[in-house]
Amino acid sequence: MKKASIRIRNVIVLLLFLCLLLSACSTGTGSAPSATNTAAPSSTGAPEQSPSQGSSQQPSPQAPSAAPSATQTGEAPDNTLLRVRLKGDIRNIDPCFITGPNDEYPARAVYEGLIRFIPGTNDYENMLAEEFDIRNDLEIYFKLREGVQFQRGYGELTADDVKWSFERQIDPETASAYSSDWATLDYVEVLSKYEGIIHLTAPLASLMTNTLPYTSGAIVCKAYYDDVGKDAFAIDPVGTGPYEFIEWRPSEHVILRRNPNYWGTPSYYEEIQLIPIADDTVAEISLESGDIDYSAVPLSSKDRFENMPGFSEYVMQGVRYAWVGMNMQNPKLQDINVRQAIRYGIDVDSILAAAYDSAAPHARAAIPEGRIGYWADAPLYEHDVAKARDYMAKAGLTSLDLTLAIENTLEWSSWAQVIQANLAEVGINITIDAMDGAAFWAIGDGDKGLDVELFCISYSAAGEPSWYTMWFTQDQIGVWNWMRWASPEFDALNEKGLQTMDPAERGPIYIEMQKLWDEACNSVWVTHTVSVIIYKDTIQPAFSLGTEIPVLRDFKAVG
Repeated sequence: MKKASIRIRNVIVLLLFLCLLLSACSTGTGSAPSATNTAAPSSTGAPEQSPSQGSSQQPSPQAPSAAPSATQTGEAPDNTLLRVRLKGDIRNIDPCFITGPNDEYPARAVYEGLIRFIPGTNDYENMLAEEFDIRNDLEIYFKLREGVQFQRGYGELTADDVKWSFERQIDPETASAYSSDWATLDYVEVLSKYEGIIHLTAPLASLMTNTLPYTSGAIVCKAYYDDVGKDAFAIDPVGTGPYEFIEWRPSEHVILRRNPNYWGTPSYYEEIQLIPIADDTVAEISLESGDIDYSAVPLSSKDRFENMPGFSEYVMQGVRYAWVGMNMQNPKLQDINVRQAIRYGIDVDSILAAAYDSAAPHARAAIPEGRIGYWADAPLYEHDVAKARDYMAKAGLTSLDLTLAIENTLEWSSWAQVIQANLAEVGINITIDAMDGAAFWAIGDGDKGLDVELFCISYSAAGEPSWYTMWFTQDQIGVWNWMRWASPEFDALNEKGLQTMDPAERGPIYIEMQKLWDEACNSVWVTHTVSVIIYKDTIQPAFSLGTEIPVLRDFKAVG
């Protein structure tokens, strides 16, 4: 059976490849394939994406005008062009509203913070800060490098830019999706043109593990923001980083070009093209045909690429957590007996077999093994049709119609087909609503989220335990909390976990939060996904440890 499935897969790949060749001939262009045939602009990640903001925060879908790219897609000298696949289009590159990995890729090349993690380590190094001193749990002193220039002629970076960037994250008028990253920020005191002190109201455990080293700590240009406004700023960023944002053509590409006025060591590649390809099979064909240099691929494709000359791989364990969510505020799902019926009615092992060839681990809770807050004794809910039917009877139901929302990819379609078949056995009739990325990642926004019933989703994570929990507080309802779960006790523990500095004391806090989550019965945990990255063996990539986000600024050629 396995050999037969491999033969069928190879036939499908060949047919798709021939279709792509015919398409390329008809258009007469040498550009890499776009993802217009499947999913469109997509969030992520959360949160596949990351956790997403309300629709009122979305910019109009207009690409910024720019000069044509200096380099066309195709074979190029090693240091000229790097072509990287995105799983969907960008949506918002404003650090307050980044919607997932697709936005993070360009953001981390254009923006910089005071510090950053050294790729592949948990050690940090100074970036825009020449001096950085944690004086105590409530005060962090910094002195900026002098002479650092914002791109596009927007002048020198000053401590006023740092103050505006950080305080904007906690301003209620901003309504940042990442305000929790700065949960205890009081204010930034400007001491001089280049010096300042970050003042906290209480200790913040995630400050050095998540907030400052990543995009919540990015310094943005107030003068540019004031010139162009929120919507343009979201899709045409200006920073101090080694790459400038040159062009976005929706569903085609994002072009980043080396910043000629960069203050530090120039990055290796002159230009980076970020190419949205939602379909995994199309992405694999693009790798094999040489149209892209770097891409995530399904776990089921790992062995095939391992035996293919010209490619290398990078495998990351547990960088995403994936589950079936239930909207607790939807009238059909308010009865916990119905949610219990769904929990026992879904056969997680069958999902893992269908979507990942049983190679992905079976998750029991949000935080994976090896991370602070791992719940070793979390219950495993085995597939039990009889028990599911009993819960349906307790709810006074013999049948129920529900809609399952998914992103239109092979992975999520595999999930949905198994869930549909499983729940039919207990009298729950599932309609699968498969949609493109842009549509899917908007269904939870604001009051629209009230209409959501079931959904399959995954959020990206890092080593910081709060990144598994902070999206599910009450203030995240209508943002990332699509289960619309409201637990004051969970919220209080989330705040406590952020303010507890000792890792040994933090762990039990996050375990208790997951116990509350389990009692609410709003999630069927499926897996902590294994991310497989395939890239040309002439490339030396760089990654932030424990995340799936590549550090594109540090990519270079092997040797």
